Amino acid sequence: MKWLCKISMTLLFAVVVTSAATALYYLDKVNEAYDDNTVNVFGEDPKYHFSLILYSGDDDEYWQSFKEGVFEAGKVHNAAIEYNPISGPDSIDKIVEYVNIANKSRVDGIIVNGRNSGEYSEAINNAAKSGIHIVVGVAESIDSDRLSYVGNNFYDYGVKAAKLISQATDRKSPVDLAVILADESRSDADKTLISQSDIMMSGITSVIEREKKINLLHTSYRSSDLLGAEDMTRNILTQYPEVDVIFCTNAKDTAAAARVIVERNLVGDVVIVGTGITDEIKYYIRKGIIFGVLDRNGYKAGYKAVEILCGSVGDSFQSSYINIDTDIYTKINIDQK
Repeated sequence: MKWLCKISMTLLFAVVVTSAATALYYLDKVNEAYDDNTVNVFGEDPKYHFSLILYSGDDDEYWQSFKEGVFEAGKVHNAAIEYNPISGPDSIDKIVEYVNIANKSRVDGIIVNGRNSGEYSEAINNAAKSGIHIVVGVAESIDSDRLSYVGNNFYDYGVKAAKLISQATDRKSPVDLAVILADESRSDADKTLISQSDIMMSGITSVIEREKKINLLHTSYRSSDLLGAEDMTRNILTQYPEVDVIFCTNAKDTAAAARVIVERNLVGDVVIVGTGITDEIKYYIRKGIIFGVLDRNGYKAGYKAVEILCGSVGDSFQSSYINIDTDIYTKINIDQK
């Protein structure tokens, strides 16, 4: 009996050690996560604790506005916002890691804008199964009653973009158009995944086919971080000298394309239709170099994401698709922004 008791005690000790090691591992991961890049926005005695995991990529302006909306709503609703900015070539792995850490930390909710992958979907599903409510800023194919999307209807975004493009020049019809997308082409990525850019281009194509006012010359995809919008704009101008309008899908690329138009002395010959609003973009709109932009209203999306989570704690959460309107600004109304 003594040897049986010894074996039992040894097994019990092994279980305790293993459990302690696992706990220490995740504690270490949490401590690593709370590095110099992590910002905690706490009110006094916060009612909720949410994890905000954002990869800005090339669309810094939108996600910066989104973050500001989250922070403001956190203050209004007395929610602690643990902000984890993601960047770098290993961003996909980092997002998955932070989602897993938030799950183990038992936060009340997660706001995240990760891209579709098997590992990401698994991390989101595991968090949802743990009872954590999740709001995503990028439309997902994950089926969960604890998952909500807050953002733009990208088909409608494409339709509005096409209508703005068709008005951008009165020199001739149809308008010769080139598009610069921040995404990789589907030949370079997983062809089974439909991106938001694919949906947006479907909206543009629907207007082109219906109204016959636009001739789509070329669509440029971001194949490498080394090839920026400036280079892509120069390539378009060289290969398609007949181009009338270049459409860009984020603020960084919009401003970069406008600078190339100035550089090439093509102001008045080629105009930019873009996305996002910065002081530089406002300047180019006033000068007529950018005809107009679509504002995806990142601030509203971020604010709404927190509102949804605050209303979801407990059993009241309902999976939802919250559409944030896309607004249009040209020289006529840009000073109102």
